[in-house]
Amino acid sequence: MTYRVAIIGAGIGAQHLTGYASLSDRFAVTTLCDLDIERAQEAVSDTSTRVTSDLAAVISDPDIDIIDICLPPHLHFETCKAALEAGKHAICEKPLVTSLADADILADLAAKTGKQIFPVFQYRYGIGTAQLAALFKAG
Repeated sequence: MTYRVAIIGAGIGAQHLTGYASLSDRFAVTTLCDLDIERAQEAVSDTSTRVTSDLAAVISDPDIDIIDICLPPHLHFETCKAALEAGKHAICEKPLVTSLADADILADLAAKTGKQIFPVFQYRYGIGTAQLAALFKAG
């Protein structure tokens, strides 16, 4: 199955676009949504990905399976919530939310809708984590 993805936010979202391109047998980025249309156009210049600034239209698009949220942190909760409520899986840059209560709301909503929410957490494999593990191991 190839999942159809919409990336929300062309800043770090441009790097997500590159990541999806390396997994083109699994993901197709159909839409990049950003208020800065010019920046979004630059990010997708070598692709067939369409650009829009209409977040509500993207979230309600029945042809999108996954909403990849690359927005400023204060917008994460509401956008994740809207994606789940629209029947989409959500991938969200860190921090996922700013409170445990909001995390609980999203977990409950994911269970209710049968959709998944995936927080980005890539640093567990970085050099800093490896160094910390070595320090723990050394006592």
